[in-house]
Amino acid sequence: MMNDLDTVNMILAQLADEGTIEPMAEPIDASDCHPMDWAEVVGIADEVFDEMYPHAELMVDNEGNSWYIS
Repeated sequence: MMNDLDTVNMILAQLADEGTIEPMAEPIDASDCHPMDWAEVVGIADEVFDEMYPHAELMVDNEGNSWYIS
């Protein structure tokens, strides 16, 4: 049963709703997840991001969404 990630996520969400555990981070593939949220989810610090993408530039699209480009 615990190999089914949907079941595991459902159990964790229920525990968070009950206040037993802290709410989980958004799934990285959620449609409302910011493109750079993956760095926070996996625990990559800003310094490491800067090393990985030294020329990253923050851009804002017509809808006000921010994106990093390199």
